[in-house]
Amino acid sequence: MPRNFSRTFKMCKEGGFQKAQWIVSFLLLVIFLSSQGQAFELANCRVPLGMQSGAIPDSAVTASSSFEEESVGAKFARIRTDQKGGAWCPLHQISADVYEFLQIDLQSLHVISLVETQGRFGNGQGQEYMEKYLLEYKREEDGPWMRFRDRKGHEIFQGNTNTYIAELREVNPPIIARKIRFVPYSDNVRTVCMRVELYGCPWKEGVVSYNVAQGERRGMEVDLYDFTYDGKTENNYLSNGMGQLFDGEEGQSNFRLDPQELGMKGYEWVGWKNDTTSTTPGPVEFLFRFDAVRNFTSVQLHCNNMFSKEVRVFKSAVIHFSVGGKYYNQEPVRFEYMRDTLMEYARPVIIKLNNRIGKYVKMQLFFDAKWLMISEISFSSEIVKINVSEEVGPMSITVPTTTVAGHKGSDSTPYAGDKDGGKGSEGGASDDHTLGGTTETPTVHRPTNTIDDQFIGSICGALGALLLLILIVVAIIICHTRRQKQRNAQRQLKPCNNGQVAVNLNDLRQPFGNGKVMNGIVYNCVPPCDADSDPEKSKTDIYNEPKDCIQNRKLPDIPRNNVEYSSDCTNTSREYAVPDLSRPLIVALPPEKENNLSAEDDNNFYATADLTDIMNIQGVSGNNVYAAPNPDFLYREDVTVMELPRENLKFIEKLGEGQFGEVHLCECMHLNELLGDDYHSNRTASKSLLVAVKVLRKTADETARNDFRKEINLMSRLKDPNIVHVLGVCTNDEPMCMIVEYMKYGDLNQFLAEHVAESTLARQTHAKTISYGGLVYMAAQVASGMKYLESLNMVHRDLATRNCLVGNYYTIKIADFGMSRSLYSADYYRIEGRAVLPIRWMAWESILLGKFTTKSDVWSFGVTLWEILTFAKEQPFEMYTDEQVIENCGHFYRNDGKIQYLPQPTCCPREIYDLMKECWNRVETERPAFKEIHMFLQRKSMGYDPKEEKMMQNKLPVC
Repeated sequence: MPRNFSRTFKMCKEGGFQKAQWIVSFLLLVIFLSSQGQAFELANCRVPLGMQSGAIPDSAVTASSSFEEESVGAKFARIRTDQKGGAWCPLHQISADVYEFLQIDLQSLHVISLVETQGRFGNGQGQEYMEKYLLEYKREEDGPWMRFRDRKGHEIFQGNTNTYIAELREVNPPIIARKIRFVPYSDNVRTVCMRVELYGCPWKEGVVSYNVAQGERRGMEVDLYDFTYDGKTENNYLSNGMGQLFDGEEGQSNFRLDPQELGMKGYEWVGWKNDTTSTTPGPVEFLFRFDAVRNFTSVQLHCNNMFSKEVRVFKSAVIHFSVGGKYYNQEPVRFEYMRDTLMEYARPVIIKLNNRIGKYVKMQLFFDAKWLMISEISFSSEIVKINVSEEVGPMSITVPTTTVAGHKGSDSTPYAGDKDGGKGSEGGASDDHTLGGTTETPTVHRPTNTIDDQFIGSICGALGALLLLILIVVAIIICHTRRQKQRNAQRQLKPCNNGQVAVNLNDLRQPFGNGKVMNGIVYNCVPPCDADSDPEKSKTDIYNEPKDCIQNRKLPDIPRNNVEYSSDCTNTSREYAVPDLSRPLIVALPPEKENNLSAEDDNNFYATADLTDIMNIQGVSGNNVYAAPNPDFLYREDVTVMELPRENLKFIEKLGEGQFGEVHLCECMHLNELLGDDYHSNRTASKSLLVAVKVLRKTADETARNDFRKEINLMSRLKDPNIVHVLGVCTNDEPMCMIVEYMKYGDLNQFLAEHVAESTLARQTHAKTISYGGLVYMAAQVASGMKYLESLNMVHRDLATRNCLVGNYYTIKIADFGMSRSLYSADYYRIEGRAVLPIRWMAWESILLGKFTTKSDVWSFGVTLWEILTFAKEQPFEMYTDEQVIENCGHFYRNDGKIQYLPQPTCCPREIYDLMKECWNRVETERPAFKEIHMFLQRKSMGYDPKEEKMMQNKLPVC
């Protein structure tokens, strides 16, 4: 104990309050994770429900009509069976105006995740099948029939194309229902017959409906609505239905992504905004109705905690229970959530319900920030055998009881927490505002479980000991706070600016230093600004999301005068691979003036550049394409690319896709003897190679095929250790493929996001770390690869951490397929049908003038270096909309003193930030060359050995 105490004491002296707070949160997180429950998992709910096997009886299968009941009646609609007529055939021919249906009664609530249909084979004589159909469902016996719509609002399912092949269709979102109908549909009059099967599982949670206020829109494009709610919507209030909160899809931590590619960011989340300025804001209130009276064990809520975007887990919850829905007489469950200010990941929050009994559950969630977001809710409960003929009011309670076999009524004890109800089972005294007045609860007879009590006592003792340890740590922190403050006062700290960062480049431009930065040197860190620390800011700031799909929008105006342009055409990139040299620049340049670029612009009237005029930099398979201004490079010598057998490629997953192709992650087998040991950094344990396979779809037109061949020709000529190599092609048959290197640890963006800066605390908690020397070492390799491209006068046009791959010992190779991945869709400004542009990484002249040069790549490198030193924890200019980023480029053009720059990263030395600023120089000719950048970073990482730094990544990333 003394040794541990002194270690804690030393750590408090070294790190102060923030480090100890990190430890407390970490310990509580371990306790929290050890008590995780399991919510409804859709992947385990795909079991046949019994049409083929006969588990669904004939009496449960009915129809609106039958052509002949004895041969093609409803009971013959069983898939892969051929009895009598061989299927169900309705009496009337089907058209868009005819309504016929096949109905299946599952007798209880089930989750339907898949449906399967088949035509009438009839021993080879059948010719009827169903081309299209609709689904209708009924959740309760006395409830309405509802029409199914998928996540995009489509109602029609594609059926069969012949009489014998069964077609399986996914029901997304899944249906929770007791009865389901297949409704044949046809645009033209036709005779149809059908056989069907249902796939799913019993709905054990018992929820039949929930009521809550509809979600709200955040910014201009993140709609946090309950899109799939199937109940009634009136005055923005949802009632008597089910929706996204019970569809089995948990949202990702970053709610601004669109992982399902539905064109709707944040689709998996339902969110509510706290609009009130009161110190005690009202809660979000849910009312859940269940299929029967139940004994509740717990409820789990999947919540978002991205507090940097003003989203937090709820502050507290109050949960009421009722047997009949009128009186809430039981003591409510109260729950307080400890705010997490360190980790922004989405997490499940479990609330113990202590065997409360009811058929109706009213849950109130109180805000802890501007936004509350929930993705999934799951109850753990069991049906209780209680006969409730009439709900009893609060003044005269006569509650029926249930007797457990083997125990007499005289031995009964209060149930559902009544034993400690007076003190509040979840932390508090009796609630004066409990609905219904009194707090008496139903009682049942149950045996006393001494073992459970002892077990609970052991847990309480362990938690008490942990709490004592936490109090000791806090006491030590308080004792040494003043000493730490005095020590910090000697440092020169940069003040926090809670407003927008605005830095003038002319004020910040400094020459590079010549001093060496050796691995292991400790740098003074600039303290980060906490957005939540300013209450006034949180009230007034308006969050705007970056645009993803925007049409017919224009850039800021561009002046026609006071601009000096370079006429050196070799420094300006053109079209993809082998460009059409007769094609003019996308944006016509004004005539040359003698005025210098930095001269004041007094003209407020100028032309407007249309964003749709900017060239598209996206290739046929979704990746960005290099620009080769010098066509001689493509024809100076013949390049032979190895033809690889397709059977050597083992598919792992799809990385991304484009208009005419896709990018797959594969294992390439049996290539050791062909490739030797040159590609050891992306080997898996089986000595196979990880590769990215660019696949051209069979439906691609001849133009796309020519572009694909040009890309192969271009990429196969690149030979540099820091650029991915083309390993081979598959062009002898369809589809055409190009196989390029992929690295063991995936892309640099995801790799950095999973690590933290090296520190004493990180080592003690076994967190994945990267030293400052490792960051500079990786940045130097990126510069080395770009130096090679610069020597060829080639322009990458999409340099970012998402386009850099990581191998063993921090080996970095530059790739080009980050643009194709939906994971990074928010990083690109999309113009429908025209262009996809990474404007947050692009130089101002590329955005406004369509001018891509090696110097615009230098600008992108500065942003990439900023990403590396921030561990890719946020997007560049994250708080700005795409329009604001483009408007900032207009300030660069006009040089009006309103230019805004990315802030200096925490723990980034001044000389490295100076390098970034040089890369963002307004005048492109004054930006450094990659040769100079590489030499500078190489000198800064001198003495660093990556083999001495343990790689903490031991498995493939989830792409």
